[in-house]
Amino acid sequence: MHQSVDFGTTFTSVAFAHSSSPDEVKLVRTWLNSRAGDETADQVPSEVHYKNPITRERIWGYEIQDVTTNKGVPEALKWFKLLLQGQSAPSAFARLSISEPEPAAEDPSQATAIKLRKLNIRPVEVVTDFLASVRRVALASIKDTYGEKKEIKVQYVLTIPAIWKDMEKSLMIQASENAGFGTHRVDFELVGEPESAAAYTLKAIQPNNLDNGDTFVICDAGGGTVDLVSYKITQLNPLRLDEVVSGTGGRHGSVFLDHGFEQYIRNKLGDAAIDSMKPRCKNEMMRTWVENVKLKFGNRTAFEYDVSVHGVPDDEDTNVEDGFHSMDLEDVKGIFDPVVDPIVKLVTHQVQSVQRKGYNVKAILLVGGFGSSAYLLQRLQNTRYGGKVLQVLQPPNARTAIARGALMRGLDGSVVKEKRSRRHYGFEVQAPFIADKGWDKHKCYNWIEEKWFVDGKLLWFLHKNDKIGDTMSASFKVYRVFDNLPRNLIFTVELRACDTDDSPEFIWMDPTALYSVCSVEADLSSIPRNKFRKMRNSSGDDYYEVHFTVCMSLTSDVLKFEVLFEGKPHGIATARFE
Repeated sequence: MHQSVDFGTTFTSVAFAHSSSPDEVKLVRTWLNSRAGDETADQVPSEVHYKNPITRERIWGYEIQDVTTNKGVPEALKWFKLLLQGQSAPSAFARLSISEPEPAAEDPSQATAIKLRKLNIRPVEVVTDFLASVRRVALASIKDTYGEKKEIKVQYVLTIPAIWKDMEKSLMIQASENAGFGTHRVDFELVGEPESAAAYTLKAIQPNNLDNGDTFVICDAGGGTVDLVSYKITQLNPLRLDEVVSGTGGRHGSVFLDHGFEQYIRNKLGDAAIDSMKPRCKNEMMRTWVENVKLKFGNRTAFEYDVSVHGVPDDEDTNVEDGFHSMDLEDVKGIFDPVVDPIVKLVTHQVQSVQRKGYNVKAILLVGGFGSSAYLLQRLQNTRYGGKVLQVLQPPNARTAIARGALMRGLDGSVVKEKRSRRHYGFEVQAPFIADKGWDKHKCYNWIEEKWFVDGKLLWFLHKNDKIGDTMSASFKVYRVFDNLPRNLIFTVELRACDTDDSPEFIWMDPTALYSVCSVEADLSSIPRNKFRKMRNSSGDDYYEVHFTVCMSLTSDVLKFEVLFEGKPHGIATARFE
C-alpha cells in the first residue's frame, strides 16, 4: 500500500493506492466533521487547537469550526508549517520564551508563533501532532476502503516545498518520524512539491499538449510558498524529465491574501469594530472572504464583493449595510496584487533563465491551491515572456495535483532523472598563502607547520545549477595538525551554502552571501594513534597530521555524511543543525 501526504500551509491532502492497482487512486475524504459534498472534502484544514497544551490533547482540521465553548469558537493555530522555514534549530525545537520580542506582524505565521509561546509548545511539536492526526485518519480510510482488519504495511511519500533548505528538511523528517510515519528512507520519503505536480500534471494533459523534447515551467503556488521549476521532457512513455535550470521560489502563498484582507478590513472599519466582533462573527467574516472573494476573484465579472461583518452598524462611508461590507474591484486588487506581483516576477525570471539556456518554453503549468486562482492565471496569461505570450495551463484537480503526483512518485519512482542544485555547498578551510593575490590582510602563520596560510578559503564541492541525479555524492580530503594528540579526536567542520549565482572564493569576499547549513562532527577517537603521520619541523618539534575524508551524499534532496580514514568508513559523522 502506498500513501502520499501533501502537508500544506492551509490545507492537507492524502492520496493512496495499492501497488496491484496503481491507477485506482483514492483521496481521503473521511476527515472528522467534514461536510458531505463540500468541494474541499478531499482536503483537511492544516489547523490545530489544543484543549490541554500540557497533555497535547487537541482537536484539529474540520473539528475546530464545529466546536463552540462558553468562550465562543476555539482559536485555531494556523500556518504553522511556515514556522519550520527560515529559522534555526533552537527556535524550532526550543520552548519559546515569553520574554522574547514579538515577531514582525508582516509574516502571518508569527501570530501562531506568539500563541505557541504562551502555550509553551514547540513549533516542531505542532507539526508532529498534526501529521500524527492526519496519519491516523488516513490509515483508517485505507482499512475501510479495502476491508482490511489486520495491520497494513504502508509506504509513505511526504511532500515539501522545493525552496526549503536543509534545515527545514531535517525538521520535517524529525516531525514525520515522531508522528509515526516510521524511519526516513525506509518507511517514508520526502519529495519536492513541484516534482510531484509535474508527474501528475503531465500525465493529465500530455496527450494533446506536450511532446518529447518540450520544455515547460511548473509554477506551484500554495498556501505559504511558491516554487518555480523548469523541466525538459526526455521521454514520454515512461515519462522522464530533466531539470534545465536551478529552481527558484519564495514565500508568496495565499495566506498572505488572508493577512492582506485582515489588514484591509481593520483599516476600513477600524480596530475597535473588528475587536468587538464575537468569535463566530469573525469566523463568518473570514469564511465569506474566502468563499465570496478569494476563491472567486477573476473567474467572473463582478464589480462588488460582499463579506459578512455581523454586528458592525450600517455606515455608507465604510460600505456597510445589513451586516455586509461591499468591496469594489480596486479594493480586491489592492489585496491580490502585492502577493501576485512577486509571483509574476518569479515566473518571468524562471522563463528568462530557461530561454538564456537556449530552450523554448512550451507552456507554464499552474498548480497548487493558489494555483487554482483565476486571477493568478489571468495575470500569467497576460504577461509577455521575452516578447512572447505563453500558454498557461491549469490541470484538472489542481488543488490535489501534488498529492496525486507524489503517490505516482511512490508507486513508479522519480520521473526526474536530472536535477539542478539550488545553491552552492562547501566547507571552510585554510589555504596556503600566495603573495601578490591581495590576501595579506587575511594571512596567518602556523607555528607548528611553519607556514603561512589564509583563513576563510571556501572549498565548494557542489555549485548552484550543477546537474545532480536523484542521488549524488562528493568527497574532499582534509587534515588537522596537533602538537599533541588528544584523547578524544573529535573535529567539527561547518558546512556552508550560498544562494547567489556566483560563489565567493573566500568568506571575507562576500560574508553576507553565506550561511551555515550545519556542523559536521567527525569522531576519529577509535583509530590507533600509530595510524597518524608523525612529522618534525625545522625547530625539532614533533607534531601529528590527521588526514581524513568527509563524504557528503544527497539522496532525495536530503544530506547525509560519512567519515573515511584510509579509504574505509572509520568514525562517525553527525550533522548538527544550528
